[in-house]
Amino acid sequence: MKKKSFLLLSHCLLNQLTRAGGSYTEGATKKLLSLLSQYDIPVYQLPCPEYIFMGPREKRTQDAWERVKGFKNFCSELAEKVKEEIWDIVHDKNLIMVAISRSPCCSASEVYRGDRIIEGKGLWVEELEKRFKLNIIEFDFKKVEESLKNINEFLKKRTF
Repeated sequence: MKKKSFLLLSHCLLNQLTRAGGSYTEGATKKLLSLLSQYDIPVYQLPCPEYIFMGPREKRTQDAWERVKGFKNFCSELAEKVKEEIWDIVHDKNLIMVAISRSPCCSASEVYRGDRIIEGKGLWVEELEKRFKLNIIEFDFKKVEESLKNINEFLKKRTF
């Protein structure tokens, strides 16, 4: 018997008002929800560590977040809280996370360090991966249609 899938969404995919610097991409959330409605998959909205820790804020690079006193520890504690909250539901599921491209906390592939983009994972993703086995796909707010197509293909292959 195959495992049932469970989807973890980065917070700002459903609530763009939490994005740094007041960023907003018209129609992105509506289009994502329309796509996800085609799948019989439970969805959990992850908390946004940046927003919970600091509220509305300007954009920062990953190295800038690493210098914010207490933030890395906060991410670790928040990830542990998420695990305690959902473990009974997800421990036997195929966990899929939709992460955010280039985010200092929620990226799965590359982040800004200083004025450069480098290969690496976001601080929040790193903490979640310590606690969960995740299959991760990224959403790029600069490439909504491409992201939706990639997520659709990803879900087709990984949902049971």
